[in-house]
Amino acid sequence: MTESTTPASTPNEPQAARGIFDGFESYRSPSDTDLAEVMKHGLVAADANVLLDLYRYTEQGRNLLLSVLGKLGKQLWIPHQAMVEFWRHRLETVSAPKSSASTAIKDLGDLKGRATGVLRNWAGRFALPDDELNKIFNDLNAGFDAATEAVNSLVAKHAGPANRDTGADPVLATLEKTLDGQVGAALPEEEHAAALAEGQRRITMKIPPGYMDSGKGDNAVGDYLVWKQILREAKIRKSDVLLVTGDVKEDWWRKDNRQASGPRQELIDELSRETGTRLYMLTPSQFTALGASIFEIDAAEPGLEDIDRVDRSREEDSTEDLTSTEEGQWNTQAIEALFERLAAGGYDDRVAVIRWAADNGGFVSQEVIRELCQYSPEAKLNGMARPISRFTAELQAAKLLPDDVAPLLKAVYDPEHSYVKASGFRLHVSAEPLIRALADAEGDDEGN
Repeated sequence: MTESTTPASTPNEPQAARGIFDGFESYRSPSDTDLAEVMKHGLVAADANVLLDLYRYTEQGRNLLLSVLGKLGKQLWIPHQAMVEFWRHRLETVSAPKSSASTAIKDLGDLKGRATGVLRNWAGRFALPDDELNKIFNDLNAGFDAATEAVNSLVAKHAGPANRDTGADPVLATLEKTLDGQVGAALPEEEHAAALAEGQRRITMKIPPGYMDSGKGDNAVGDYLVWKQILREAKIRKSDVLLVTGDVKEDWWRKDNRQASGPRQELIDELSRETGTRLYMLTPSQFTALGASIFEIDAAEPGLEDIDRVDRSREEDSTEDLTSTEEGQWNTQAIEALFERLAAGGYDDRVAVIRWAADNGGFVSQEVIRELCQYSPEAKLNGMARPISRFTAELQAAKLLPDDVAPLLKAVYDPEHSYVKASGFRLHVSAEPLIRALADAEGDDEGN
């Protein structure tokens, strides 16, 4: 992360006096007074996930967050791109509890079938009397039936409003009143085109925000569009900014011991340069707890715990992703040996997929995989990485790779789209530069 600096003074000029936080503003923890001030008089921008989470909370958590949002008045503002993403993902979010429950119930049914087969095989070898086997089956069926019933009843009890009809959705009814006149407009056409180009540049150069979304295809620059619109609105209002977001990835947050502890220094500097104002950031649970205190809203503990539960799950997912990049590293010799094994086994298409990922920010989408591997639109991608995993194990056995080496390709799941269908695969961070260097060396050899 690059810290801000000031131009060096000439030998004949005295250096400007500086304090310990000058150029290091992101390390200053905001006080409750600072945050109360921006909530009451600044710009409070809410990301799409804040609104979508209203469908993920129980009734207590949902009502609590809506109460805090309602108290903000004209300080609350939703970037146009955040509203685009809200509408894009609303139906999927509304349907998620029931669809995930259906998947769980189906998996339970599959497990029940497998368990039944295991018991039948065992009973046949043991010559178990039918009446005793039937008793086991009855107990087994009762257990699975109880689990299925529990899943259905808990979804009905805790899931948010699942009404696809916008006219019958209580969340939308409240948001329509709360956000009346407080949703930003889209950027002008030329400014929008320039923002798209800048967003792509930042992804390539890994400049925050948004580069962690490089695998989202056409939606990869969404975070930067949100940020650009916030900069524009803050400049018009000449006010400090509080961004409330559940996105805890490193292209928004400075991380201390893997915990989000404040906005990235680059974002603080950019807002300061553009508007002369200060940036604050809070997760939905932090924002709700503080807002309830500031506006003297009765915040029942279950409601706060509910919002915190969703925040924690995101933080855990982010930590798991970071940990996966810190496993055993790849090396050039192993990559060359893997490519040779894949080619010899008739898997040149896998080599093409890996090389494509290395040349395109480390991510390859399922659409690109289907094209490179000539898969039909209906074909599943479950087996795409199997030969890579098999040959990786061979390289580990040959001591060309450490036993704890990270998978070369790891499936990527976007919860806003699907928990069970991969949106693509991400190349391990240690392999990406090695594969590009290998391609460059191969090109030099061909030119000689």
